[in-house]
Amino acid sequence: MPRDHKRTRVEQYWQWRYRDAESGQTHETTVQLTEEEATRLPEAEKIEGSMSSVEVDLEDFPETGPEIHSLVPEEWKAPDQSSET
Repeated sequence: MPRDHKRTRVEQYWQWRYRDAESGQTHETTVQLTEEEATRLPEAEKIEGSMSSVEVDLEDFPETGPEIHSLVPEEWKAPDQSSET
């Protein structure tokens, strides 16, 4: 009997500490982000002990890209990363 194998991927999410470029103050994210998402935060550092792993079914959650929904607010993005409106 053939087994039904779903394509899955394990994503690691962290809370991050980052420095506000304008004020110089250090902030922490209120939501967990992947390493890729955190690259948009200035001087981002993982907060130790905040990682969670989530197994994602690739067929149920296809990649949609940042043009569909982004966890990083527009004002945090570099000018070349902001969407044109």
